[in-house]
Amino acid sequence: VGRSADLVRLYPRAQAGDFAALAGLDKDLDTVPEPLIGGMFSYLLGVKLPGSGTNYLKQHMRFEEDARIGETLTATVTITHLRSDKALVNLDTLCTGEDGRMICAGDALVLFQC
Repeated sequence: VGRSADLVRLYPRAQAGDFAALAGLDKDLDTVPEPLIGGMFSYLLGVKLPGSGTNYLKQHMRFEEDARIGETLTATVTITHLRSDKALVNLDTLCTGEDGRMICAGDALVLFQC
């Protein structure tokens, strides 16, 4: 409990536009599509913390502000509760912009199997 991992990333206009085209959204974006931010949490949970063997069970995300195209974003996951009897891990999730403002906050529940 209390252990955390983070990921720093930015989405240039071309990359966000490619995602938008695949998702059927307007390609002329000024903001990062929310699923790309969710993907940052998915990466952290599956690769960093808890890591390999993680099964995503659920996630809640509350978006407070838009992330700007080309802005440096920091996604962080922090373990808040462990249920070792069922291999369940609860984590807080947070994404902030380069000026420290909160883009997104929420929580995730994963099943961890080594």
